[in-house]
Amino acid sequence: MSKNLEHLPADVTRHRILNSAEAAAFWGVSLPSWRRLYRAKQVPSPIRLSERKLGWRVGDLVDALESRAV
Repeated sequence: MSKNLEHLPADVTRHRILNSAEAAAFWGVSLPSWRRLYRAKQVPSPIRLSERKLGWRVGDLVDALESRAV
C-alpha cells in the first residue's frame, strides 16, 4: 500500500472502486467471463461512473465472493 494511504482506516479500501477489468481480476475470471456474469446478474450491482463506464466497490465484491463460497 502507498505510504500516503497507510494512515487511512482499513474500511476505506472497501469503498475503493474497480473498473471492469480490475473487478474481473479481483474475482479471478477473464473480462469476457466477468461481462457474462454481469449480464446474468451474478455479480454485485455496479456504480455508474459515466455514461459508458461502470465501477464496482471492493467491499461489494468481497461480500459477494464470501456469499458464493457458502
